[in-house]
Amino acid sequence: MVKRGAPVAPSRTMRHLSVPRRETQQILQQLKADGDLPEGARVQPDPSDSNRTLIPIKEVSTTKLLSIYPVTEAEPPTSPPKTYHDHLSKFLSENQVDSIDWPSRHEFIGDLILIKLDTDQRVFGEAIGKAMLMQHPRTRAVFEDRGVVGEFRVRDLHLLAVRDGFDSTTRTRVLESGQYLWTDPAKVYYSARLSRERQGTLDCAKKLSETLKRPISVCDPYAGVGPSLAPLVNEPGLLSELFASDLNPQAIDLLRENISTELATIDCADARLLHQRSELNGKFDLLLVNIPHDTLEHLPALMPLLNEGGVVRGWVVVEDENLQVATNTLQEIVGQAVEIEVRRSYSASANLCRFESKLDL
Repeated sequence: MVKRGAPVAPSRTMRHLSVPRRETQQILQQLKADGDLPEGARVQPDPSDSNRTLIPIKEVSTTKLLSIYPVTEAEPPTSPPKTYHDHLSKFLSENQVDSIDWPSRHEFIGDLILIKLDTDQRVFGEAIGKAMLMQHPRTRAVFEDRGVVGEFRVRDLHLLAVRDGFDSTTRTRVLESGQYLWTDPAKVYYSARLSRERQGTLDCAKKLSETLKRPISVCDPYAGVGPSLAPLVNEPGLLSELFASDLNPQAIDLLRENISTELATIDCADARLLHQRSELNGKFDLLLVNIPHDTLEHLPALMPLLNEGGVVRGWVVVEDENLQVATNTLQEIVGQAVEIEVRRSYSASANLCRFESKLDL
């Protein structure tokens, strides 16, 4: 009886032309035009000569280039990993990798990654975290995001992996519209998805300043860590005064780090009670109302802060079937026409809408 040997893996080597580096692009184009370039072909340096490159060529090719340039056998370069999935095999068995429907969506906040996991995926949370650190070298730590909790809508975060030599704090710095901001998703609410809306706020403020022909006063009673305010503060000559507040004391601590200007008054306060402070009533040219789930409830208490000719700009989550009702309610509160615009889908049946209105003089 003949005993069969162990199967031998097929060779991955293939023919390559060794060409001068300066001629690489020209020869690539010629091979492609003649149909002699293998699908997915990748050029690589010639290990024997730093001034030459290796270009793969089909085994059946009879191009005259074979008689002009040296031919060598070489393995094609390995494709770099495209996602963290490509690293999971370093931590899990093949059966484990094949047994799970791995999450594909995650969120970057500064040098952190936040990812949602279901019950089956959570068992392999550490492996997922380590694989993500391998795929994203600028990431410091990976956390499982188990949803928004508490009065201040902060993330319930659980550490999956942290890069060696780094700390596992959730405090991080983000770059938005050219401005650096400190935030902490486990302690304060912050969403990078609203960055385009905040750019719109800057445009609105600049237009109002041009209309009034002077710097403007701004009130943001839901300032968070200041993502809407940083662009305004850094626009030369735009602001005359700024009042920023938030109900979350930890947001206020970060806000004071992010917004450093003598024009700003920063306070930890309930926005609904600000109208009780006589020095704030009728004082502001621009009022920002960013508490989408409660805007319609809070807005009546905020309107006294605006001066005549001022602009209120805010956001509200509205069910599809209630868009007209919300528009009518806003108009009743403001006392005049309100422009309301759907900005993006919030859920299967609701949208995040933006509204804006300028009070008549």
